[in-house]
Amino acid sequence: MFFHYHCIMNTSIIGYQGVSLRTLTEAMADALSREANDSQIGKYLRDIFPYPYTPEHAQSFIELQRNNKALCCLAIFSGENFAGIISFTFQEDIYRHSAEIGFWLGKRFQGRGIMTEAVRLGSEYAFRDLNIIRLFAAVFEPNIASKQVLVKNGFQMEGKRRKAVIKNKEFVNDYLFAKLKDDE
Repeated sequence: MFFHYHCIMNTSIIGYQGVSLRTLTEAMADALSREANDSQIGKYLRDIFPYPYTPEHAQSFIELQRNNKALCCLAIFSGENFAGIISFTFQEDIYRHSAEIGFWLGKRFQGRGIMTEAVRLGSEYAFRDLNIIRLFAAVFEPNIASKQVLVKNGFQMEGKRRKAVIKNKEFVNDYLFAKLKDDE
């Protein structure tokens, strides 16, 4: 049995310190391409994330996520400024109550607690509104900041996968983190 969840349209979740999550729209394409167009952003993301990141990439991504029922992407805002993306990739069949959480933040917004708050808001949203029981993330070993964000939000490391990733022609270990709805 397969279930396809999707983001709730016109989502706006307000958190602390001016951090909010909002439905990703076409009007955000320029801001998305501006923040994503940094070689360091994709350093710990899948190769599908391009660099340079053009306005055309932003438009294509917004269209893709809107039409893909297995993907829920929300824009992260700091005040009225687009700061990054948080996403949930819904799993299928026997894993249908699990989702992979992914996130990135523009360089000028990093180191200010914005992502920690965005992951808190996103996790609450996934558990409360998206019928998710288990959130998980795979984090490249050198990505200390993302590991810290997850741990601060109650995610637990479930294991280390040796040489699970090839990025920039180099094999890298990754760590699997997870949080259950019951952990809230």
